[in-house]
Amino acid sequence: MTNLNDGGPIPCQCHHGAGEIANRRGIVPCWPCNGSGFADIGAFNSGIGGLVGLVFCLATLLVLLAACGAAEREELQSVSTIVTNGIVIDGTGADPITDGLVAIQGNRIVAVGQSSDFKIPEEVNVIDATGKTILPGVFNAHVHFVPYAEKRRVLFLLDGVTSVCDLGTSLSLMEEFEQEKLEAGLAARGFKAGPIITAPRGYPGSNWDVALSYEIQGVNEAENAVRDLHARGADYIKVALEPGFGGATLPMINLEELRSVVATAHANDLLVRAHVTKSEMLDMVLEAGVDVIEHVPIPSDSYENLQPMLDDAGKYRIPSSLEAQMLDMIEQGVVLVPTLDVLTGDSNLRNFVESEPEHFTQAVLTVVRFFHDSGGIIAVGNDYGYPGVLPGMPLREMELLQAAGLSPLEVIEAATKHAAYVCGQSEDLGTLEIGKLADLIVVDGNPLEDINAMDSVLYVVKDGELVLSPQQGAK
Repeated sequence: MTNLNDGGPIPCQCHHGAGEIANRRGIVPCWPCNGSGFADIGAFNSGIGGLVGLVFCLATLLVLLAACGAAEREELQSVSTIVTNGIVIDGTGADPITDGLVAIQGNRIVAVGQSSDFKIPEEVNVIDATGKTILPGVFNAHVHFVPYAEKRRVLFLLDGVTSVCDLGTSLSLMEEFEQEKLEAGLAARGFKAGPIITAPRGYPGSNWDVALSYEIQGVNEAENAVRDLHARGADYIKVALEPGFGGATLPMINLEELRSVVATAHANDLLVRAHVTKSEMLDMVLEAGVDVIEHVPIPSDSYENLQPMLDDAGKYRIPSSLEAQMLDMIEQGVVLVPTLDVLTGDSNLRNFVESEPEHFTQAVLTVVRFFHDSGGIIAVGNDYGYPGVLPGMPLREMELLQAAGLSPLEVIEAATKHAAYVCGQSEDLGTLEIGKLADLIVVDGNPLEDINAMDSVLYVVKDGELVLSPQQGAK
């Protein structure tokens, strides 16, 4: 291969069809375009003429490259809304897309990717997310007392929580969750378990309203309870495995009854979620095949005395028996919804924990950290409805999960993809992917740099409809 000063062939690597144009101008194309080097003719031989020819060739290639790049951009047709120019965190755990775009047609997502890969139609609603972050609508996977649409709109949707999952409501209120639209506008999606399956006089009726309990006795009643809840529209099943508080013993369903609940639920494509605060219950959970654990299971005596969880250096450690149970949970794919907000809140610490509150918090975080570091899957739910737990974006839960070792990206995945899964909604919700329902939010700033950005919601889109924007407020 000769260089420019030799007056010989000039190699080029355009690969974009410059050969055809060059031939029309009496120039023999280069080898990538036509299989050969430029011939030793005309303006390309040497001197000023050679320079002019080289400039012409380069200019031609730039035009062709630009045309080629424009042709490769996908034209978005028949779209209703485009959110563009922001960081896209899709909820799957994948790396964020800088200068990203999400396109919506009707109530479904039809495109996700780099903004530069798409040609935006002129007549389309565009949300400019420059300097902002685009995320899936957030789930709160563990709440109570949210059957009414007005509450779900005002307290959750307008704060960026597009779905809430109730873990205990009465039979008479289950149908209220179906309402998602008010005269004022849309409400957050409401998913429900109905009343909690438990033993007669067991938790939660023993401590709260008896209407929150679905009492069963025997395998047949366990099976019938699940079938009844499924027929009433339950999105998942919740069971209570609570042996008692503060030395008081509570009745509890047995292993065979729990097995019947799980088998019947799974036969009807429903997950089973279990209230478990004592690690002694985990063997039963694992043997029965429960899918999700609510709260953080620790040894019963830890509520009164944390000394067994301290090592010689004064650091918290997990008892070997609990380590083995949590590793079994991970192997079986059991998801943990820690509800750290409620467990470490003043009301819970005051009413149920006799050990030092600060130490109890650190002990609970140690358990969650071990579960996470060992590969366990965590979902976000803060147990709203319990005294002291706030509605809206579950920011304190997110902060506590960070304190337990989750990265900001993992916290977001826990609040979207994993939370949608435990609520039985992962097929349509929880991530920004083509074909899924268009629930998304835009927050000011970058939550990967500061998770508090999740509390700065500027735009909310639910089911493809713009619900909140800085320009128009709530719609």
